[in-house]
Amino acid sequence: MGYRSDIAVLVYPNDREKYPMLKTLMATTFKDIDSYWDGCIHWEDTPGVLRFEISDIKWYEAYSEVQRFEKFLSEVEELGFEFECIRIGEEDGDVERKCSEQSQGHLGTATEFVFNY
Repeated sequence: MGYRSDIAVLVYPNDREKYPMLKTLMATTFKDIDSYWDGCIHWEDTPGVLRFEISDIKWYEAYSEVQRFEKFLSEVEELGFEFECIRIGEEDGDVERKCSEQSQGHLGTATEFVFNY
């Protein structure tokens, strides 16, 4: 039986003027990320944010697409962009958060009751 996760990621510049550069990087340098996660990427032009929502995926560190995505996050941070990433697993309390040093706390989680009867 596989272990599934839901992933949410925000990538954004602290300087709004660099937002077009992020769009260019996604179309060139990070084209493989854009094509692999097709349908999971949303551009939010008003706040200047790239948003990923990846649902029901096997998120194992040994998988090449997960390694590439992790590398992508490191690379965008090195280029001066911020990121926030939250992975929610199947088990209660299985929440992992990663973010860049200057991230602004735009991504969070909420807990609610679920009745399964």
